[in-house]
Amino acid sequence: RAVILPAPGRPPMGFFQDLLGLVSEETPRYEVVRPLPGGAELRRYAPQVCARVSYDRAAGPGAGLGYAREGPSPFFALARYIGVIGKAENEAVGGKKDPEEVAMTAPVVMGPEPVAMTAPVVVGENAVTGPAYMQFVLPAKYTLETAPRPTNPQVRLVEVPERLTAVLPFSGLLRARHAEARGAALAKAVHEDGALRPVSDSPRPAYYGGFNPPWTPNFLRTNEAYIDVEEVPAGEGGLHPAQLEAAARTPAARPAPEVVAAWALLAAVLGAWLLRGRRG
Repeated sequence: RAVILPAPGRPPMGFFQDLLGLVSEETPRYEVVRPLPGGAELRRYAPQVCARVSYDRAAGPGAGLGYAREGPSPFFALARYIGVIGKAENEAVGGKKDPEEVAMTAPVVMGPEPVAMTAPVVVGENAVTGPAYMQFVLPAKYTLETAPRPTNPQVRLVEVPERLTAVLPFSGLLRARHAEARGAALAKAVHEDGALRPVSDSPRPAYYGGFNPPWTPNFLRTNEAYIDVEEVPAGEGGLHPAQLEAAARTPAARPAPEVVAAWALLAAVLGAWLLRGRRG
């Protein structure tokens, strides 16, 4: 597994912000429409332009969502496109041939490629494998016409229109099984709401975003599960039968051991400090 170090030129203060889990990069613009069951919320996102890479996701319950089964890493292809790693692999528009560095934003978005409703509902390790995509959301100043053109054929630009999205925040590493459990919880929240319906017919309509670099401690990371939805009359919404089955058969999320250990350590330190204060 590659060790990713802070990007050259990353200010020391920015590095320490990363360690604390603070997100300083530009994030997508949205408005909160209303809360949803289970700690989720409904958001309306502004249109976006994204740089996207398609790949075949690696197998295994401990595999990260961005691990390719074979071939180059999708993350590094995107990072080279914007110029975070080495010279930017793009061409500026307007007749310019020089590459243009693009500011990093958050989150990095990952999800399965659309699957037809006729596909079988698969659970276990194979449920998190297969065709997938990873994308960087470009800064809001870019349109599809003004964004630098990728020189790597693996990277393509896509325009994402305004959309209504159900969102569930969570922490920890973006391991596939952990993320799929949060996606299933979000799907159940959409179903319980009763006035929303997933736009995708895929049995697993959720996709995911990670906001932090690899050196952020796991328990301080910010992640989100997303399901694009449409509003329908109250009582007419909910999941399709295959989506209900997939959500019901997905194991519930459990706190990661490192998260439990971190909170236990914090509680012990706080308890020792309070005890010392009383004795003083």
